[in-house]
Amino acid sequence: VIERTTITVRGNYRTPHFVACKREMVWLREKFFCALMDWFRPGPGCILPAMNEHPRTCDILVIGAGIAGASAAAELAAGGAWVVLAEMEGQPGYHTTGRSAATFVACYGSDVIRTLNAASRPFFDAPPEGFSEYPLLAPRGALYVGDAAYAGEVEAALADPLNRGLLERLDTAQALAVSPALRPEAVALAAHEPDAADIDVNALLQGYLRRFKQAGGVLLPRAQVTALLRRAGAWRAETRAGAISAPLVVNAAGAWADDIAGLAGTQPIGLVPKRRTALTIDPGLDIARWPLTISADESWYFRPEGGDLLISPADETPSQPCDAQPDEMDIALCVDRIESVTTMQVRRLISKRAGLRCFVYDKSPVAGFSDDVEGFFWLAGQGGYGIQTAPALSAFARGLILEGEVPAALAARGLDVASLSPARLRG
Repeated sequence: VIERTTITVRGNYRTPHFVACKREMVWLREKFFCALMDWFRPGPGCILPAMNEHPRTCDILVIGAGIAGASAAAELAAGGAWVVLAEMEGQPGYHTTGRSAATFVACYGSDVIRTLNAASRPFFDAPPEGFSEYPLLAPRGALYVGDAAYAGEVEAALADPLNRGLLERLDTAQALAVSPALRPEAVALAAHEPDAADIDVNALLQGYLRRFKQAGGVLLPRAQVTALLRRAGAWRAETRAGAISAPLVVNAAGAWADDIAGLAGTQPIGLVPKRRTALTIDPGLDIARWPLTISADESWYFRPEGGDLLISPADETPSQPCDAQPDEMDIALCVDRIESVTTMQVRRLISKRAGLRCFVYDKSPVAGFSDDVEGFFWLAGQGGYGIQTAPALSAFARGLILEGEVPAALAARGLDVASLSPARLRG
């Protein structure tokens, strides 16, 4: 006799399910063989075949295999849930995750973002045993600079209680010693964050996917969700790789999250995808020890990346969900801004890319149950901080979904349900 563990998903969905597959047997009694096959759980890392007629059942369906979906799926599976991770592309992390110029910076973003950053840092410094063969962080440092017009912004960052002990005040000469390509007139005041670090995004993503598969999770690529219907306490998701049935859906679809909400019949959160452009150049200088250098008005930044120098106009151009590509005007704007604040001349581009960073109006993430549809959990709107906040946000999601409460370590930092809930956006 094969027994299946019963998982109770708390929060908006509290009913035990998959008890001896009784519901499945009733639901699909005329298809007895298919229902019987659902007794057998696929092995770790299994790629599901297309099943156009009969849904595959699971405890939780996570939509989107970027860093948000992969990390949440890994934590939920590690917590004992049977999870399917559906990704519309042929590989996880194809869109924003795979194009991120990720640096762990503790002093950037909204108060909620910085709290999530602080909660995530211990994971990056000491990930679980076997999570990655390589360190997740490499020393980099970050330099926030303000010219005469924006020195006040730097002063405010230095005075912010959340940044206490994290930033060092630098004058013009000290800033130029740290980031020597800057023009003196571009730096009236600077703040240096010495503990900022480069994130190995691939190691982080692959670590979560490995953890997910080891816990019995199932990755389903090329599985764009085309329909969602809730019936008898469960969602039926139609995908391009077959149908999936689950009582709980986690919406981690990135720029497409409001589209998924529309399929489910829940209110959108007003998500706005915004294009960010990044170029790489060879400045012909020794850049290995340069920090991430960011303008206080968030109009440009640059940092070393793989032997080249990544430069960006820090653009936030509203976009439809898409496979984002650089716009020629943004490329020209980037070059002009970098040349205006540094002594570098951009003669040739080595590479160019763009990604979509998604925001709601208060620029804080959305993580929590929908207040108007049962069994629908939001995990979206990370606004460019999805990589560095993934450990905290995935732990937050696991706590709410499996335990019905915010994990104690996060609650101790002041995070609560209301601070991330989609309900805060309804007012």
